[in-house]
Amino acid sequence: MSRILMRRGSETAIATILALTTGSAAFSAALERAVPSTTRILFEEGRYIEFGVNYADPDQSGEGADLTAVGTPIQLEGDTGDLFDSHVGISGAYKANINDRMSYAIILDQPLGADTSYGAGTFDPLFGFTYDGSTADLDTYQFTGILAYDINNSFKVFGGLRAQRLDASATIPFVSDYAVDADADWGYGYLVGGAYHMPEIALRVGLTYYSKIEHSLDLDESSAAFGAQDTETDIDTPQSVTLDFQSGVAENTLVFGSVRWVDWSEFAINPDQYVALTGGRALVDYEEDWWTYSLGLAHRLTEKLAGSFSVTYEPSVDETLTTLGPYDGRTTATAALSYDIDDNLNITGGLTYGKLGDAENLLETDFNDGSVWGAGVRVGWNF
Repeated sequence: MSRILMRRGSETAIATILALTTGSAAFSAALERAVPSTTRILFEEGRYIEFGVNYADPDQSGEGADLTAVGTPIQLEGDTGDLFDSHVGISGAYKANINDRMSYAIILDQPLGADTSYGAGTFDPLFGFTYDGSTADLDTYQFTGILAYDINNSFKVFGGLRAQRLDASATIPFVSDYAVDADADWGYGYLVGGAYHMPEIALRVGLTYYSKIEHSLDLDESSAAFGAQDTETDIDTPQSVTLDFQSGVAENTLVFGSVRWVDWSEFAINPDQYVALTGGRALVDYEEDWWTYSLGLAHRLTEKLAGSFSVTYEPSVDETLTTLGPYDGRTTATAALSYDIDDNLNITGGLTYGKLGDAENLLETDFNDGSVWGAGVRVGWNF
C-alpha cells in the first residue's frame, strides 16, 4: 500500500491548485480567495519550494431595483450587467527540516480580495438611478511562518505567526456620491494545528485554527453630503478552522477533501460617513458564518502523471448581501493534472468551473445565474 500513489505527484494532484480556492482560491466565501495549504506544505519531504499563479473570471449580474431603501419609493426595471472583474493571484512556499523531528515553512498567499466594477447597465436614466461607477477593490498579501514538531511517526503539531497587509477602496455613487480610500495597513495573527498520518495507506488528517487579524485603517472619505474627511475604522479579518483529510482507497487511488468554517458574522467595514449616510448600515458585513465542503478523487495515471477531480460546495446563507459582492454560496468542480518532470521537479495545472449562488441586496436587486471559471499552475521543487 505504500505505493498507492507516486510520492509527490499524488500530493500535488490532491492539492488541486485551483478550486475556486486555487491552492488558494479563485472565488470563495464572502471576500475569501486563498484557502491555506498549511498541512500539505508541512508534509513535503526534505527541502521544498513552490510558486503558483492562478486566474479567475467570475460573472454575475442583477435585475431590477426598489429604491425605497434610499428614500425613493420606486421600483425600476433594468439590468446591472456583469459586475465582477477577473483577477490574478500568486502564491509561494518554502519548507525545510531543522532536524529529524522539527521543520519550518514560510508561505505567501493573498487570502482576501474584491474586484467589483459596475457598468452602465440598462436602468432608465430618467429616474436618476444607476449602479454605474459602483466599485470595490480590496487586496491582501500574507506571510506565514510555521514551526512544526513530530511527536512520533504518526502525530505532528505546528504553530506560527501571520503578517497580513490590507488596502481597500470603494465608490457608491447612488449613495450621495460616496467614495472611500484606505491606506495600507499591516495586521498580525497566529495559527495552531495538528495532523495525524499513516504513510503506508496514504492516510492524513489535519486540523488548523487561524486567528482573526486586526487592522486599523486610515480613511479618506468623501460624499456630496459631508465633503472630504479623514477618518479611521477598525477591521478584523475573520478567524477560521480547516479540517483536511486524505486516504488511499485502492491501489494508485486516493480520496481527499476538507471542511472549512470562517467566522464572517463577526466581520464588518463601518466607515463613519457611510454609516451616517445610510442610517447605521455597514459598507460590508455578513449576518452568518460561512461553511465550505470539498471532496475529490486522485489517481496515478502513469509513473509520472497523476490526475484529480474534486467538487466544492458552499451552502447559501439566505441573507441580504452587500452590493459590492452579491453572491450567496457556490458549487464548483475542478480537474487537475500533476506531472513529475524528474525526481525533484513537479508541475500541476488545473481548471475550475462553477455556479455562484443567487443573492439579493438592500435594493432588492436579484443577482442570479452567476458563474465562474478559473485556471492555475504551480511548480514545486524538492532539493
